[in-house]
Amino acid sequence: MVRPEMAASESPAGRVDKMGVSANTMQNRRKVNRVLVVFLIGMTITSIYVLWKSRAAAALGQGDYSAFYTAGVLFRRGQAAELYDQEAQWKLQQEFASGMKLRHGPLRYIRPAYEAALFACFAGWPYPTSLLLWTAFKFLLLIVIPPICVAGVTGENRIPPWAAGILCLGTFPVFLDFLEGQDTVLLTLLFAVAYRLLEKNRDGWAGFVLGLGLFKFLLVAPFVIILWISGRRRIALGFVPAAIAALTISAAIVGWRGFWQYPAYLLRLNQTPNVSVVAPEFQVNFRGLLTLFVGKSPYPGSLHWILFPIALAAIVYAGQAWRRAGKAALAEGFGLALTCTILTSYYAYAYDLSLLTVPLLAMWSRPAEHSLGGPSLGGPWERWLETVGTALLLCGPLHWLASVLRAEFLMALPLIAVGVGLALRLHRAAAVRGLEAQAKEVTG
Repeated sequence: MVRPEMAASESPAGRVDKMGVSANTMQNRRKVNRVLVVFLIGMTITSIYVLWKSRAAAALGQGDYSAFYTAGVLFRRGQAAELYDQEAQWKLQQEFASGMKLRHGPLRYIRPAYEAALFACFAGWPYPTSLLLWTAFKFLLLIVIPPICVAGVTGENRIPPWAAGILCLGTFPVFLDFLEGQDTVLLTLLFAVAYRLLEKNRDGWAGFVLGLGLFKFLLVAPFVIILWISGRRRIALGFVPAAIAALTISAAIVGWRGFWQYPAYLLRLNQTPNVSVVAPEFQVNFRGLLTLFVGKSPYPGSLHWILFPIALAAIVYAGQAWRRAGKAALAEGFGLALTCTILTSYYAYAYDLSLLTVPLLAMWSRPAEHSLGGPSLGGPWERWLETVGTALLLCGPLHWLASVLRAEFLMALPLIAVGVGLALRLHRAAAVRGLEAQAKEVTG
């Protein structure tokens, strides 16, 4: 027996109304896409101009790449055991970044040792050339990311995926990654590959790829836990071996003594005052927002413990919401998992928001009639929160204003808005999934 409301939706009038809604949705989507593309073109041109104007300062070692280059040079010189030695880092940086007169200490290398092997490949050249090669390498990765995210998707009014990669440079997080010489674009590529593997139900390989990204373990590990809670248990089959390999290689590079000293090295750095790399006001997460209540400096260490239950609750919630929505909500679940991971991570900077390009590209490229993108699951609140939150996160002038005010932590607010929008969409997906299961029972 079929319920009346289900039968009504299949009537000719219902089909016409559905077609009308779909046509309106597609028309509105075309308008939004045009505005978005024009905005990104303008921001991309601006980003390229700023990067070009900053080239002299970057060649002197101003950006974060100087820390990566330091690790690569130490690796090539056979001094990998001194990878986390402050004096060795400072001595080496005086060789290529002595022009940075405002810097009174080394820019610390804080990644696990196995990533230093990658930067050793770029450390065979003088610093300016190495930075240029690293930037070119990341630009190639940026072009590759969108095709991976939208592989197999066909739709109208979509710009070529490679062009979408270039336009990603118009978003502030990606631009900042290039300006600082950071490695988040590399991690974004790994997340894009993992997304594609999850879509093909190759969870084990997805876990292995994510394990390669443990050079930012505070972002990768919580994400993998959310995946496991969501029902993707086979993720551990690939992630655990990759994690063991990363730990083993790191220990081989710095020695077991250096390997066991690494956590203490990070702890000392976190407790060192006036170090911008660890200052909470620069974090776009809950830890940063906490400065609204406890101040920026000094930062009471005991209050950090209230972040743990918040992080645990967010991780469990994201995993459960994704599990109830099912595998059809892959892009939304992936996006919510990333949002919760960034918000609850102890360290999360504006360039880490680049990771959100993976689910955003996947949702943006999806056909308008997709069940999770259509009017049945895309309510006004979801669309408003996602649109406004995403626009604020990608808006360069807003980030610059927050930087001038030394209040980057306020960018966590639009990130929360995006997360709430995705959570509402997952709840709708779960409700529809429940109705479909009931309908099968009735008709079956």
